[in-house]
Amino acid sequence: MTTLRVALVDDHLLFREGLRAMLASAPDLRVVAEASNAQEALPAVRASQPEVVVLDVMLPGVSGIGVARELLREDPKRRVLALSMVADEAHVADALQAGVLGYACKSQSAAEVMEAIRTVARGETYLAPQVSGFVVSDYRRLRNGPEAARSPLATLTAREREIFELCIQGNPTAQIAKQLGISPRTVETHRGRILRKLNAHSAVDLVRLAARWGLLAQ
Repeated sequence: MTTLRVALVDDHLLFREGLRAMLASAPDLRVVAEASNAQEALPAVRASQPEVVVLDVMLPGVSGIGVARELLREDPKRRVLALSMVADEAHVADALQAGVLGYACKSQSAAEVMEAIRTVARGETYLAPQVSGFVVSDYRRLRNGPEAARSPLATLTAREREIFELCIQGNPTAQIAKQLGISPRTVETHRGRILRKLNAHSAVDLVRLAARWGLLAQ
């Protein structure tokens, strides 16, 4: 059995110790380096050359996403798994753009996190179930080809993207408002901005655009 060498980068010592102990129970996973911040992470990874770097997004000082960018600038073949308490669109999008292969959440089970590590080690993408399918499909598409620099949704704010996703899923205004904890009037205001930004005229137009951009596969 091949043993995967793993580096852990997380500023919470208790969590890191727990994660190390958890990985020790798996015969195919071995922690070879640990760090609590960017200053420690870079030399630790260089020295240990792990197959997978498990990286907290919310590090003090230089963020985990900044660390990922530097690690991948040095070696584009490095495989990085972001592991975070947050799974909002902005953080996931930034991590994917930085080049991480996986995005897991600390709220997931031990088995799921270990599977995320193994998936990334194989060079495959892993995304936690909590991550919006809309974000995933959009950014997977944008990682390939000339479209990478010009997302058709780049003009939308994070809230507008949320509402766009719910609209193309067929949710009525009242349901969107309830799900997001905002008023129906606020939903309509955002929807109007989305329509203007995307040069669309109705919810049906939004669905057609989503289909054209390959965002309905999820």
